[in-house]
Amino acid sequence: MKKIIFLLSIIFTSLVSACPGCAGSMNNPKDSMLVWILCGFIVLIYIPFYILYRTIIKNRHLNEIPVGINEEK
Repeated sequence: MKKIIFLLSIIFTSLVSACPGCAGSMNNPKDSMLVWILCGFIVLIYIPFYILYRTIIKNRHLNEIPVGINEEK
């Protein structure tokens, strides 16, 4: 089953690929804002995931109990 999924993922990724000339043209006036739209999209995706990653790394030992608290005397 894993082999079939792997082969299908390879096939579908090759179908979705587009050449740079097909994805956007430098002579098309509709694509004049394409770079700014892509930059804005990257920033809007990057910032929340960076905050989430930083929060996870900062609190990765949150559930661990320090040894000194649980020691009985």
